[in-house]
Amino acid sequence: MGRIVDISVKARLTRRLLAVIVGLAAALLPAGAASAHEVGGVGATNFATTLSALSPAVPGVSLAVVENGSRLELRNSTGREVVVRGYSDEPYARIGPDGVWLNDGSPATYLNADRFASTTVPADADPAAPPRWRKISDETVHRWHDHRIHWMLTTLPTAVAAAPTAAHRISDWHVDLDHDGTVLSATGSLDWVPGPSPTPWYLLTAVSALVVVGAVYTRRAHALVAAALGALIATDVLHAAGIALVTTGNVPERLSAFLGDGLTGLLIWPFGLVAAVLIARKATFLGFVAMGVGGLLSSMMALDDAPVWWRSSAPSALPADLNRAGVALVVGLGAGLLVAGPLLWRRFKPAPHRTASTVASTDAPPVSPPTEPVEGVEADHATESVASAEPEGRAGHHEAAPVVLGARAARAAAAAAPGDAPARGDATETGQAEAATVGRRGFAGTLAAGGVGAILGAAGGIVAGAPGEPAAPQAGPPAEPLSGVGTTRIAFHGERQAGITTPARPQARLRIVAFDLADGVDRAGLQGLLRRWTQAAAQLSQGLPLGDSGDDIVTGAGPSSLTVTVGFGPSLFGKAALPAAARPAELTPLPAFPGEQLDAAHSDGDLCLLVHADDALVAFRAARALTRLAAPQARVRWQLDGFNNSPGVTPTAATGRNLMGQLDGTNNPQPTDEDFAAKVYVTDPAAPGWLRGGSVLVVRRIRMLLDDWDAQPREAQERVIGRRKDTGAPLSGGVERTPANFGTTTADGALAIPADAHIRLATPAFNNGAAMLRRGYSYSDGDAAGLIFLAWQADPRRGFVPVQQRLAGTDALNRFIRHETSALFAMPHGVAPGGHLGQDLFGDDPA
Repeated sequence: MGRIVDISVKARLTRRLLAVIVGLAAALLPAGAASAHEVGGVGATNFATTLSALSPAVPGVSLAVVENGSRLELRNSTGREVVVRGYSDEPYARIGPDGVWLNDGSPATYLNADRFASTTVPADADPAAPPRWRKISDETVHRWHDHRIHWMLTTLPTAVAAAPTAAHRISDWHVDLDHDGTVLSATGSLDWVPGPSPTPWYLLTAVSALVVVGAVYTRRAHALVAAALGALIATDVLHAAGIALVTTGNVPERLSAFLGDGLTGLLIWPFGLVAAVLIARKATFLGFVAMGVGGLLSSMMALDDAPVWWRSSAPSALPADLNRAGVALVVGLGAGLLVAGPLLWRRFKPAPHRTASTVASTDAPPVSPPTEPVEGVEADHATESVASAEPEGRAGHHEAAPVVLGARAARAAAAAAPGDAPARGDATETGQAEAATVGRRGFAGTLAAGGVGAILGAAGGIVAGAPGEPAAPQAGPPAEPLSGVGTTRIAFHGERQAGITTPARPQARLRIVAFDLADGVDRAGLQGLLRRWTQAAAQLSQGLPLGDSGDDIVTGAGPSSLTVTVGFGPSLFGKAALPAAARPAELTPLPAFPGEQLDAAHSDGDLCLLVHADDALVAFRAARALTRLAAPQARVRWQLDGFNNSPGVTPTAATGRNLMGQLDGTNNPQPTDEDFAAKVYVTDPAAPGWLRGGSVLVVRRIRMLLDDWDAQPREAQERVIGRRKDTGAPLSGGVERTPANFGTTTADGALAIPADAHIRLATPAFNNGAAMLRRGYSYSDGDAAGLIFLAWQADPRRGFVPVQQRLAGTDALNRFIRHETSALFAMPHGVAPGGHLGQDLFGDDPA
């Protein structure tokens, strides 16, 4: 009697321990699996990085693309150092017989720390300064994320998004190495390679699942279910081995890749194999364990690795189709086991057994239990089949069908033969029943134990989780619908760049950023930068995310009329293999003007970005994202932030006011003018193709001496400008849009519009018809405030230059302003889907 009770206790403990382990595995496996399916930060992908050549070849120096295009690996066994050049052509790393050294003065040291260059570059990282070498390894091999070789964004290139089933050349890249005075040039390409059809792998998954489910109804059900579980484990191990083999690094790093974060493979694989062995020995209850293991592996594989079915490459040493087949088998076998577990139990669970009173009754005919189990039926089931011989009418004495743990419980049940059954109520039968069965309470206890395991595992997974992992956003109340201001989208693609004459009303916010090209940037580097800007700008202007951390700034916001306009400065020509002679005449540098006090460090620039939006956060986020994408080809030279009235504050057609309180832009060219396009856009057939249809921008930061201005009486202010301050009407009479009559005099014979008034000197009539489209913004920077003057024209030599020369001489306004920043940029024509801004600057077909 004591022996039977002991078996019962052990059975319960074993059962609940198994449940705890299953729950622990269920919670830990997802926490560790995610990174096991990526190498170097990249999983299955259609992007393919190819190394074409390392020229000239040097025995002992080898360069390879590793980790599915994520990193470059340089090996040097020559006895002489190899120096890798960074993004500004500076020494970045040196690899030689004394190990690997990194230059802490190189921005590449920080940018290469991760695949997306999200590390902040310290302010003292100056590529032009002498190297500050720091040793990081004694090996003669170095691996690094080189951002010249892979796609940096989490969104598709525009051409790929438009035709994802076609192959595309994304970019050509090169990396220079120095070896013993010789420059070694590594060249390659980044391509989009469409993946295969996933249909065969869907079919293999479905067939695998159906085979496992069908095995439950065969004569060798336990053996086949056990074989399916074993095959599932073996396939998952093979899949993990394929990932480990392409993981670069030492043995512990590869072992970690093989077992997964938290070494979860050590828990789930042996546990699954033990369960498979016990199921083969006809332990029916462990079918639920097979169900749990199969469901876990299947779900994780489906979530992390199913993309290999339709993508062209994956981080695995296995052949592509073998890898896809392995994923299909794990998903299919796991799904089949998820269904097979309950079916196995349903088929082989014991029939209801006799109660003690039934056994003791002299009315029941003696029935001897079979000495051998029926073929295809578990011993538990055969032993308990005696109960089925019970006479009708005794059904009221039956308990609910029990759950039998396995062979040990069956033997405990068989130990009390029907002829030796004690009288009803005997304590021996109570202990025997406990050992042989697991009733509803026991099953509930098992589930509770499993839940405890899941809670413990989840806690362990949280503790062991990767630091900095962003938490999933919590669902909140439904957001209020955006207003028309937030939802307004300005088309990015088109014949002309947006932000010049579209939208008609200038947006409320401006950020203009000027860049200098980094030293050593070549033609391909500049073109790659323009591709990135074009792709990102197209997405941002339509309110689409880029997938970077900055997207959180505008969560829930719309595009808010965002436009991005890109331009080239005169100093760009002569750099990046662009001949100085290729600079168009329209981009002739501006001459010096009398009285200006320019800050050279905050003037000019090789490239510029104009980011306009009706929301400050949207403009900031877009400008910051584009500035980050400029690295490492370009660095910020200067930037300005400007503002106008927000939408709705004034009527849409109203002329904006500057910080002096004057209407600014009254006499602008109007789109209805016959010569509007000729004034604003380059139409000269002699202009280069990339500029025809574009425009030339003059930027001036004009500081307003507001204290001096505000000290003037209103009438004096109006005479300086030549217009009334309240209505903007010319002092010659009329309303704002009334043409000024410069011959009108006052009662005392003086000119109504003084000879030195601003509008008299600036009018096209007195400047040979010179005109430009002004879209100014106010700025405030500490104690300084004023106007960001943006003037668009076809040719500054016939627009801004003659007007400014006239104004600089005698304009009454000069006493209250100071020109402190000056820049000139040629804005290329617009871009069609699939192209990039400035594409024909490089001789490429813009289509």
